[in-house]
Amino acid sequence: MVGHDRPEARTLTWVDRGVLVYGPRKAGTTLFQNLLDGSEELLAYPAELKLKYLASHAIEANDITQYFAESRIESVISSRFRVTEYKKLWEEALAKGELCSFGEFIRFDARAVQQSLRPPAAEPQMWCAKEVGGPTDIILSMWRNMFPHGKALFIVRDPLMVTRAVLNDRRRKGRWLSVREIVQETLDPMRVVLHQSRYMNDPYVHLLTYEDLVQHTTSTMAKVAAFLDLPYSPVFETPTVFGEAQVVRTSSRETTEIFTSVDSWVDGLTLRERCIVSWTNGIAQLHPRYRLAYGKLRARIGQLQHPDKLAAGAIAG
Repeated sequence: MVGHDRPEARTLTWVDRGVLVYGPRKAGTTLFQNLLDGSEELLAYPAELKLKYLASHAIEANDITQYFAESRIESVISSRFRVTEYKKLWEEALAKGELCSFGEFIRFDARAVQQSLRPPAAEPQMWCAKEVGGPTDIILSMWRNMFPHGKALFIVRDPLMVTRAVLNDRRRKGRWLSVREIVQETLDPMRVVLHQSRYMNDPYVHLLTYEDLVQHTTSTMAKVAAFLDLPYSPVFETPTVFGEAQVVRTSSRETTEIFTSVDSWVDGLTLRERCIVSWTNGIAQLHPRYRLAYGKLRARIGQLQHPDKLAAGAIAG
């Protein structure tokens, strides 16, 4: 898929050029966000924009502490990011009553991050931020209302592998999910990925797969850079936060290297978990709200990025 930029967008400031990074939880959004980081042309917001939180809360001074907690921006690990300066900028803006809309709120947040870097960072061409899960259509609509000239990067992953990653992550943290929670964690990524697939032909949305991102990092990120009309650089191949190499916060391994996960969704799951996930997946394939042939979807995404290849069939099973 080739990037297109509307002519009138060329006169906008960098904070108006917001790029949404979106996918299911545990689909590689944090890794993708960290790979986008490091370029002088693109500022990667270091935490998670909680559009779901903003949609249900008024923008008031007494909400900002909770907003920080939701986005986890205070836990960002970087020698360049000055959290104290960042919070001071927020306090000053809120005291003046300058932030009256979602768009102003989000733009200010991006600018506050950029102004809180030491050494100071030059103004980029654009910036990106991520959101995970939730109602795909509503989230993208919110983003487009705030950034009419913005773009979106959708990362998808095999829903069963997403479920496996979630269950294993919860177990590592000492939490065992109930049957109802396992069912929900099985259905949710199926729903999100299916909704993402419906934007495949949208010229301002670029779809990529987690599998291609970790297996073919250079070529996958080169296509992303082309979509964003950015010069490609090797910095897009190493996960960083403000240019500093780091272990991806949500990674299951303590390494800065990009690695591929196991091939089977059952690896690491208990017999109980396997049975519940398998049963839920089988039933869900009978319902159009969840029915998804992921292999065909991945092939179709590859075909759109390589028009010379043969079509792989319909997305939905």
